[in-house]
Amino acid sequence: GLLQNTALESVGCIWFNRTEAADRVIVARKLREHVQGTDNNPLLIFPEGTCVNNQYTVMFKKGAFELGCTVCPIAIKYNKIFVDAFWNSRKQSFTMHLLQLMTSWAVVCDVWYLEPQHLKPGETAIEFAERVRSIIAVRAGLKMVPWDGYLKYSRPSPKHKELK
Repeated sequence: GLLQNTALESVGCIWFNRTEAADRVIVARKLREHVQGTDNNPLLIFPEGTCVNNQYTVMFKKGAFELGCTVCPIAIKYNKIFVDAFWNSRKQSFTMHLLQLMTSWAVVCDVWYLEPQHLKPGETAIEFAERVRSIIAVRAGLKMVPWDGYLKYSRPSPKHKELK
């Protein structure tokens, strides 16, 4: 809503809609312009593109790895001692999740700042993303899984269930 838009625009967030092809082109241009600007702050990008349950690392979106810039991976792992920071948008509204977080004793997490990474000669953006994802997964003790984080928004087909 208004509060979210005001707060995020004040820190220079780049908004986009993943389902709009035109938005992808515009965002790619804005990201490139930002990383090439010498006076700009570093970008904070969550390349999974969605909230994940603190047990896995899902496939990264490749856009952040196509910019030709240094990537500084950060591994974050939440401790559920006071509250589970994972937001399951299928089960809880964002307002209720935010209320739960703000009324808990604390949100506890481990944060590891890892060595900066660069695209290696001959490496594709997808390979670069997978390499960074692996570094993060190993450090945080997370399992790498070969699916997109948006899988949580769809149900498996009856055929798939029968095969399992």
